[in-house]
This record gives sequence, C-alpha cells and structure tokens, in this order.
Amino acid sequence: MAFVSGPVPERFEREVTASPAEFERDLRKASPCAVEAVAPGHFRLCAGPTRLDIHVATRGVRRLGLLQLQTLGVRYEFSGGTESDRRALLVPLDRAMQRGGG
Repeated sequence: MAFVSGPVPERFEREVTASPAEFERDLRKASPCAVEAVAPGHFRLCAGPTRLDIHVATRGVRRLGLLQLQTLGVRYEFSGGTESDRRALLVPLDRAMQRGGG
C-alpha cells in the first residue's frame, strides 16, 4: 500500500499484493466507517459528505524466487467532500492496511 504524499486526487489506482479475500478482510478491519459490498470486487465507504468506491480486480501473480504473491489492481474513486475529507478517510486505511517488510 503506497501512502499519498501530496493532495489526494478524486481517482487513482494502485497495485497491491493480496488476494481479493485478504483485501476485503483488511479493508473491513481498517475502515473507520461501515464497508458496503456493492458487487463482487466493489466496495463503498461513506464518511460524512465523502463517499469512496473501491474497485478490485485480480492481476495475476508476482514471483520472487520461490515466493508467489497474488496482485490486485485497486481503483479508488472519491465523490463529495473536500481534499481534506478524502485524506481523512484514506490515511487511516493506508496506515492500517500496510504490510510488513524488511
């Protein structure tokens, strides 16, 4: 999970290493608000005036030696609210969903 270092745009994409089930589990644990499953691979979070739609699609496997990591393309789409509202919703998700590394 990459952290946003500048203004949070209304739409952007990321590539993450997780299965769809892992992503959904971590999203539900990390979210400061209710997570609605709109459709398979489509989640919605609403916090005040801000709505965040997250679309998840499998992209295959990344291989590092014998290690195989499933990758997902994740599209974030905000509507309503201000840039500050978007940041307030995204930063806790980023922090809680980051994975260890070394």
